[in-house]
Amino acid sequence: MPSNPSRRDALRLGGGVLTLLAGCTTDSNRQTDPATTTGTTMTDSKATTTTSDGTTTAATDATVTNVETTPALLVMNSPDSTGTYGERDEQFVIVTVESDGSLPDRDEFTLEADGTSYVQPSVRDRWVQGDGYSVVPDNHLSFSVPKPLDATGVSLRWKDDTYWIGKTALRTLRRPPTDFSVEASAPKPVTESDDVTLTLTVENTGEVAGTFVGALNRSGPNVAYTPVTAVSFEIEAGESTTWSHSYETDDYVAEDELTMTYHLDWRDGSRSRTIRIESDSEQN
Repeated sequence: MPSNPSRRDALRLGGGVLTLLAGCTTDSNRQTDPATTTGTTMTDSKATTTTSDGTTTAATDATVTNVETTPALLVMNSPDSTGTYGERDEQFVIVTVESDGSLPDRDEFTLEADGTSYVQPSVRDRWVQGDGYSVVPDNHLSFSVPKPLDATGVSLRWKDDTYWIGKTALRTLRRPPTDFSVEASAPKPVTESDDVTLTLTVENTGEVAGTFVGALNRSGPNVAYTPVTAVSFEIEAGESTTWSHSYETDDYVAEDELTMTYHLDWRDGSRSRTIRIESDSEQN
């Protein structure tokens, strides 16, 4: 089974990639500059600049439409499998920007936290669930920052504009990493007309809330290896959540005996479960 890529390996991947995961923390309660009552604020999701005489002018080149945070991203760690990208001491801020005209170049955008600037990783391709490979759009910006992030304010900056990240996302960025335990279960032999259901139980064994991010792949039946889905949950400290994924085996014509194996990879571990698929005739 392919192993999780290191940060260096992921950046080297020719087909490999970053993708946004379900379950990320979405920005809300946008803040103004915590250090001053003047400067850049947000009005109806448009970046505006307040001048010294109190007048406000709207930015014309870019508008922030979405901000999310996640402790890990999904990457292709081989041509046919996914893994997670991100070390224990890092996390990611993903920003979507729109423009009525041409967007500024990607390298003109920086993320700043209390005077420290963070730039985007040089990874452009990504795995899009259900659609194979694609190129990350120019309006999709991702920044790696420390975890936890010790900052009173975080902002996206480009040209003369600033967008302050909201309080909800800032609280998430300030959280230290946590730990998870994972149990995976699947049925014993099933027939070709049965659905196969994989069930995961994920417990947050740490002392703070956290987001579990995993990559689920499958080998068989009749396929060597293929990505299945991203798995992501927000779990409070000491609590657990259960998630199931079903697969319709009757999409394939069973031979004398087929097997399939689910492979779950996350930052700190992996789980695999193999299921034998028997033809209906074996049960008669």
